[in-house]
Amino acid sequence: MRSIKTSRIGFQISFFVILLLINSFALAQNNKKTTITINTDNIAGIINKNIYGQFSEHLGSCIYGGIWVGENSTIPNTRGIRNDVVEALKKLNIPVLRWPGGCFADEYHWMNGIGSRESRPKMVNTNWGGVVEDNGFGTHEFLDFCNMIGAEPYICGNVGSGTVEELSKWVEYTTSDGENPMANLRRKNGKNEPWKIKFWGIGNESWGCGGQMRPEYYADLVRRYSNFCRNYGGNQVFKIASGPNAEDTTWTDVLMKLSGNIFNGLALHYYTSAGSKPAAVFNEAGWFDVMKKTLRMNEIINMHSAVMDKYDPAKKVALIVDEWGTWFAVEPGTNPAFLYQQNTMRDAVVAASNLNIFNNHSDRVKMANIAQMINVLQAMILTKGDKIVLTPTYHVFEMYKVHQNAILLPLDLKTPNYVFNSDSVPAVNGSASMNTQGVIHISLCNVNPESNEIISVNLENFKNIKVTARILTSNEMNALNSFENPDNVVPGEFSDFKFTNNILEINMPAKSVIVFELNGKVNAKGTAVKLDNPKPGLKYQYFDGAYTRLPDFKNLKVVRDGSIEQFKLPEENSGENFAVKYSGYINIPQDGFYMFYTKSDDGTKLFVDEKLIVNNDGRHGPIENNGVASLNTGFHKIEVVFFQAGGGLFLETSIEGSTLKKQVIPMEMLFHDNK
Repeated sequence: MRSIKTSRIGFQISFFVILLLINSFALAQNNKKTTITINTDNIAGIINKNIYGQFSEHLGSCIYGGIWVGENSTIPNTRGIRNDVVEALKKLNIPVLRWPGGCFADEYHWMNGIGSRESRPKMVNTNWGGVVEDNGFGTHEFLDFCNMIGAEPYICGNVGSGTVEELSKWVEYTTSDGENPMANLRRKNGKNEPWKIKFWGIGNESWGCGGQMRPEYYADLVRRYSNFCRNYGGNQVFKIASGPNAEDTTWTDVLMKLSGNIFNGLALHYYTSAGSKPAAVFNEAGWFDVMKKTLRMNEIINMHSAVMDKYDPAKKVALIVDEWGTWFAVEPGTNPAFLYQQNTMRDAVVAASNLNIFNNHSDRVKMANIAQMINVLQAMILTKGDKIVLTPTYHVFEMYKVHQNAILLPLDLKTPNYVFNSDSVPAVNGSASMNTQGVIHISLCNVNPESNEIISVNLENFKNIKVTARILTSNEMNALNSFENPDNVVPGEFSDFKFTNNILEINMPAKSVIVFELNGKVNAKGTAVKLDNPKPGLKYQYFDGAYTRLPDFKNLKVVRDGSIEQFKLPEENSGENFAVKYSGYINIPQDGFYMFYTKSDDGTKLFVDEKLIVNNDGRHGPIENNGVASLNTGFHKIEVVFFQAGGGLFLETSIEGSTLKKQVIPMEMLFHDNK
């Protein structure tokens, strides 16, 4: 009996061990699954379209041969600019383009690039190969190109070897509508009306090729240069200071402390560099190395954001990542100074991962410019004579353009690691957004080159109608598009998913980028109020006083009050040193998410249902800011406060969403209670 009992005990123990092993295996399998929760009630602001910006420098064949071929070229062109390149770039909805550099900017003297091309002096590009260029592509040509592709220009000024006067005159030449020598010179050169150029860089990499400066010295210099970058007519200059190199938080700290109230943006540069091999020559060790380095972008942004938050908790100063991307050895047989590299599936995953990071940091990151647009580093396009090829990176930008100016939906993302040797990185990254029509886009990136990832996405407060998806992937890690095989890596439809009970289950292939589009209905939470006796128009109160920021209106004496048909300046105003408070109700035509905008000179705030939606406070020229609200059909309380502090005088409020295109809030939507 004793031996039988012992056997039973041994059997029970063995069975218990087996159960533990089974449970452990099941738990391990479950832990391999990526889980994502998206709560559509959780609105985190707007993804600035300028995150999808580009960079073009006088480097190698980015400009000459890539963009510019001249009017006499046999390559089809318009005013010297390649037609095929323009058509390809227009499909990306490029919001902003940086030029002329880079290191080249701090040796570029803009007046050598205007006037008749025959009379323009030649120059030696000492930074990039010592080649001689004829200045055939200058200010007029660049701004013509921006107009062709629909991008805003971002001009980087010469601080390293230039002068304050030189940069000041460049701003005046391009943007002044007055009667002055620079505006008259522009007219003489064929452009009667000025351009609108918002973005101006005050030097480039001033810590390095832009002058080897100390941060304290540059902090003083940026104050001086900024002072003479003036606003002409309706053009409002957004000044971008030369910011840190990668992890250099000391530079950020000094700049923000000494001059953070002078500039609007701080430029960060960080490249994913990888040894001495060309872009398509690597094994899994080379793949992993690049993934680990590129994902550090998230940490680097966090580092600099923390420093900026000390001096700018309201996040008025934007972090501008105006140089980023992969940097490999050049293609064999090409000029080492021209930085011409191929572009593989690895580059596509790098691009997607960085764009996901920028989207998720859109509270601070307001612009990013990949380096570079054509034939240099991580390019969108490669050219060879009259041929062009679209790179895998191009296709990522085309897929991700749906996020431009959309509403950020934060992800609660938990993912297993992609492990290589004794190191690891998160296997999946992503970002999500919703447009004003309620369409949700989810972009996911699997950085693991060998294994599929099982992903479960839970969408809260969303009723699905239709889901579609596009994928970019390849069989080989180093797959690329060549002139012989230009369509080797291109997006295709993706269907290995199912959507049931608000759960999106995905079998995501290795080394892939997927963008989902979900059409459905989002439950709007902003409850409307009952208005018994609505009357058209708003009520307003007018106050006298000198302000630099919006005051506490509770403590102010009302000079006069009355009714007004919409948000506009009262006809009776002093022209300076006054404030206005508008109050009433807005009639929302349909459940959904609505974008509100204020453009003002000087400060404004807009509230809906007593919640701050748009903060455009401070003394400034005509600047537009926006915010979003989830609203049900019906009446909602709306309030706008405004102050004027001398100089220009402007106020405009707009709405966009659901069935409404962006428009000034019409009087037909505005009411007040007649009690």
